Amino acid sequence: MNHVLAVCDSETEYAYQLVDYFSNKKGFPFQVQLFTSEKTLMEYAKDYPVSVAMIAAKDYQGEVRESIIDHVFLLAEDNEEDFSGLRSFYKYQSAENLTKELLEFIAGEGILGRVVVNGKELKLIGVYSPVGKCLKTSFSFVLGQILSKKHKVLYLNMESYSGLGKLLQKDFSTDMSELIYYLQNSKEKFIYRMSSITIRAGELDVLPPFDSFLDFISVSKEEWIALFREIEKCSDYEYLILDLSDAVQGLFDILRLCDVVYTLSRDDGFSLVKISQYEEVLRKCNYEDIWKKTKHCTIPRIKNLPPGLLQLTYTELAEIVRERIEEDLE
Repeated sequence: MNHVLAVCDSETEYAYQLVDYFSNKKGFPFQVQLFTSEKTLMEYAKDYPVSVAMIAAKDYQGEVRESIIDHVFLLAEDNEEDFSGLRSFYKYQSAENLTKELLEFIAGEGILGRVVVNGKELKLIGVYSPVGKCLKTSFSFVLGQILSKKHKVLYLNMESYSGLGKLLQKDFSTDMSELIYYLQNSKEKFIYRMSSITIRAGELDVLPPFDSFLDFISVSKEEWIALFREIEKCSDYEYLILDLSDAVQGLFDILRLCDVVYTLSRDDGFSLVKISQYEEVLRKCNYEDIWKKTKHCTIPRIKNLPPGLLQLTYTELAEIVRERIEEDLE
């Protein structure tokens, strides 16, 4: 069950906007409650557990510290204000930055325990091909964008050199290696750190990929699987899209875990030979079950593809992906 985060601010419009942002952020590890006075917050806290309260500094009277609320933070109108030991966040920064600061602080201090979301199964969608230049990442990204209109979806690029930062025009402040560290050493902080580094690209949530090829190839099969399971336990995502490559350790075992696998190809002789060899390898290694749940998709040559990933949902590729989703997932 998620911890409860209370937002308390007599500036009603601001409070509603902040709560709306929190509530609609996919993977946000809190249930959010709105209050417009410290008094109503304290009355609520008598009957229901509140883990974190964010209170406007101008509304803070101090009585709430005597309640059973675990952690109190202030929303300050001046980011230079000092509140005698209480952690404060600048109120009028962007909701995205405020959320990032809050979650980074919680993860860094380890002030809350692990969150476990019950009654939900995370579906894994693998996208893989032995064929190069088949628009695999473009397909994966468009798939995520379209699915995200109805579901909570997280995209994970598992390539040696993804180039995702430039493709999305995003400057990632960290990468997946930090999550692997938290998974191994501070599992109770994992969900807060994951939520703080996850970025929104269009409709889709994206985890920053590995920046270093050496860090990427050092992740074991067991660590990848543990990562997927922790995301399932601690978040409310419904789909995890895995954009896979040959460099992933335990590739076949990860494909075996997937609920569905999309294998992309080109309509030419070279591609058909590679797909045939891939099928033969699966058979020889006793991974025929992967082939049975694989959806084969031949991508035609598409002219004038945009340079960025976010524009792909307006192309012919999006229509191809949309048809596959209706047939395979919906």
